[in-house]
Amino acid sequence: MNITVICLGKLKENYLRDAIQEYSKRISAYGKFNIIELSPVKLPENPSDTQINSALEKEAEEILKKIPSNS
Repeated sequence: MNITVICLGKLKENYLRDAIQEYSKRISAYGKFNIIELSPVKLPENPSDTQINSALEKEAEEILKKIPSNS
């Protein structure tokens, strides 16, 4: 079994990285574990609803591109 987690942004907090390492070790007994970190779309300081929706659509497209074909 292959498990792929796709997320937006980098995991910066040490406690989250430690948790990922621990669960990755546990999950590895059942299959391959992979994390794909994507860069979020940058928005201006006070974005409009149109800008937010556009950014969400772009992020959704990037996520869909990264989903493995056999999923």
